[in-house]
Amino acid sequence: MLGTVLSLLLTAQTVLPAGYAAQEFMVPPTLARVVQGGAQIGDITETPVVTQPTNGSDYRVDTGDRVSVTVYQEPDLSVVGVRVNANGIISYPLLGELYVSGLTAQELHDLVKIKLLDGYLQNPSVTVSIDSYRLYFIKGEVKRPGGYSFVDGLTVAKAVALAGGFTERASQRSISLVRESDPERPLESVGTNTAIRPGDIITVGESFF
Repeated sequence: MLGTVLSLLLTAQTVLPAGYAAQEFMVPPTLARVVQGGAQIGDITETPVVTQPTNGSDYRVDTGDRVSVTVYQEPDLSVVGVRVNANGIISYPLLGELYVSGLTAQELHDLVKIKLLDGYLQNPSVTVSIDSYRLYFIKGEVKRPGGYSFVDGLTVAKAVALAGGFTERASQRSISLVRESDPERPLESVGTNTAIRPGDIITVGESFF
């Protein structure tokens, strides 16, 4: 029945009343493919992936991050706020331990979907989000040095403020930054507007004047 109706719609533009634009009766391309290819409506279901805005889609999960993986209408196959352990692993229902360290949200989505397709679900709809990030660290001439929870949009200036501000001996021209992603190449003399990422280490130097 559905195929018959849609087939009529596909040819409807050849019998339009005078004065009507053909595009008003055109069938959406996706729906047209369903008719022409003999696919089922369920075959065109989209799979959403939700990522956090930090560093765009290239952000890579690591130890200390908390992630959620939701499978639509499958609460027993979903995890919420699970922390990546020191070995870069999360425990997942039925799938066991998954090594996720170094994966982007898209790659984590693909990993879970592939495993669920292997004998569990026919067409899983998987959504991935990063709920909280690992700590960043600030040391040197700030009033409360230590590790702090990362929040999106963090800069050196904001990190200093969260650490109680500069000490009287601090030099705002002597701030260095070690990226967790590239620890062998520290950034020297970064500005207060420099963006901070999870796992980074900020060092505020001392003024000699």
